[in-house]
Amino acid sequence: MSDSGIEILLSSDSDYEELTAEIFYNGKFIALLNQDDGVENLKIEFPAVGLDENMVLRKIDLTILEQGLELAKRKIRG
Repeated sequence: MSDSGIEILLSSDSDYEELTAEIFYNGKFIALLNQDDGVENLKIEFPAVGLDENMVLRKIDLTILEQGLELAKRKIRG
């Protein structure tokens, strides 16, 4: 985990055709970027209802989310 508390994990999830980037803040899942429509057309997904609420963040500071998205974009694009 970085000093900012943001962590990006690249994964190959069977629900997606391409790599995904999972975004975590202080160990909790906040969003996922998928590139199934191409790296120039990334999609963001937020935690589904029904996940363990201790494992996700549903409310986060916009600046932190923006930082996480930027880090994830850079990492998924290589």
